[in-house]
Amino acid sequence: MNICCIGAGYVGGPTMSVIAQKCPEIKVTVVDINEDRINHWNSDKLPIYEPGLDEVVQECRGKNLYFSTDIDKAIIESEMIFLAVNTPTKTSGAGAGRAADLRYVDSCARQIAK
Repeated sequence: MNICCIGAGYVGGPTMSVIAQKCPEIKVTVVDINEDRINHWNSDKLPIYEPGLDEVVQECRGKNLYFSTDIDKAIIESEMIFLAVNTPTKTSGAGAGRAADLRYVDSCARQIAK
């Protein structure tokens, strides 16, 4: 099985790393439009710190855990897609200051549908 996660931030990267570690039979690809962030995930200096995360990533990266900016390829090859993108609070319109701004979720959904 192949899964991907769109969003390599504080939620997507660590969550998918643990899934890769616990399910070595699943190919996990984490994608993001931020090339610098992906380069950090592919290096020895991860973009975020969580206790034990370095070891999990080193154990799985290149075996069943991959980090990439090729979002379309990951979508096409995946049987399951997770969205872990930014949902800041709306700054205008209905719900401003209270509701989540879902423009990034909407953008990803449209890209997957395409």
